[in-house]
Amino acid sequence: MGLLALILGLLGGVCAIVGILTAVGLEMMPALTLGGELIGQAVFDTAFWWGLAVILLLACVAIYASRIAKGYE
Repeated sequence: MGLLALILGLLGGVCAIVGILTAVGLEMMPALTLGGELIGQAVFDTAFWWGLAVILLLACVAIYASRIAKGYE
């Protein structure tokens, strides 16, 4: 389970980096912060990568916490 948590954590980190690069590379940071373009492919791409990163990192924490809880029984 520790290896699965590590893999999910690394994938979550990679997805977060790809989301940041997508936002910066497509110059979407001003649109995201100022609300200029609320509907567009670049906004959806950035939100997808950040959402996937959050889900993977939360799964990593949950799996690691379950691993710790099994050790104390």
